[in-house]
Amino acid sequence: MPALAMSSLDVRSATTTAADAAPLVPCSLCRGTRYRVVHDMGWRQILRCTTCGLTRADPLPSLADKLAIETQGYTDEHAFPEVADFFKNCHRNYVEDPVIRTMRRHLAELEATLGGPGALLDVGAGTGVFMHLARERGWRPSGVDICPLTAEKAAREFGVQIAVGPFEEHHFDGAQFDAATLLDVLEHVHDPLGTLRRVHGLLRPGGAVYLAVPNQRCLLTALVDAYARAGGPGAQQLLLRLYVAPHLHYFTPSTIRRLVAAAGFRIRSLRQGSVYLGRYRMSLTMRIPLEIVLAAGAAVGMNARLGVLAVRE
Repeated sequence: MPALAMSSLDVRSATTTAADAAPLVPCSLCRGTRYRVVHDMGWRQILRCTTCGLTRADPLPSLADKLAIETQGYTDEHAFPEVADFFKNCHRNYVEDPVIRTMRRHLAELEATLGGPGALLDVGAGTGVFMHLARERGWRPSGVDICPLTAEKAAREFGVQIAVGPFEEHHFDGAQFDAATLLDVLEHVHDPLGTLRRVHGLLRPGGAVYLAVPNQRCLLTALVDAYARAGGPGAQQLLLRLYVAPHLHYFTPSTIRRLVAAAGFRIRSLRQGSVYLGRYRMSLTMRIPLEIVLAAGAAVGMNARLGVLAVRE
């Protein structure tokens, strides 16, 4: 999934309301069960663990609901217009834009860490464009994704095969990988620590992982959160666009660092990065203020994205 998703999707019919939810599940990072409500959106709440600070949505969707929401993001322009446009642009005649150049940088960082390309596992492989870029550089890529639609497009556009199904349930038949990538994936999973621990187990000793997630401590999120808490006009609509249905967890530099370490990795680098808006369909009245806020966030160390390179101990 791309870095910035904005949606007015109404998933009330597909999920239980926060008031009807089952008892809170433990925090993925610290296993605590004490939370502070950040936002009550009616159909779900955004909660922050009072022990470790990890933020997540509640209730978490069922696997069937999650698949439906992820698929809708690629197919329904009224639900996720920006994501649908992103999906259309991931084809064999792709434009060499900042998104593609960033993917190449991720691969270069992994190669520098490992001494060259090797066997690569792309978790949440999506359209397959990253696997294609990796293969061009000499990697032997494998991929897994929950959505059949994206796997079909990857095979059609790039000739890469993606295993379909939840990563946590997929059998790799004893395969070991030199590197793994989770690009805009960890925020979509039910148990981020469990997912990273499974990645750790699939890497050879000394193997590397690169992951990218939205930064919850970015300036845009801080402004929207404050505006919503103040009860500003249209606040609920802004929250729907910021805390989109496919995203289940929200990470800060502190929580992502702790999460990666708890999974058994040693962090080589943790960097902030920007969001490229060129692939997203939006009006100028939305684009210009977003560009200003994102640029200001980058200037004060509150950028929109986090990238982590880590190695298996």
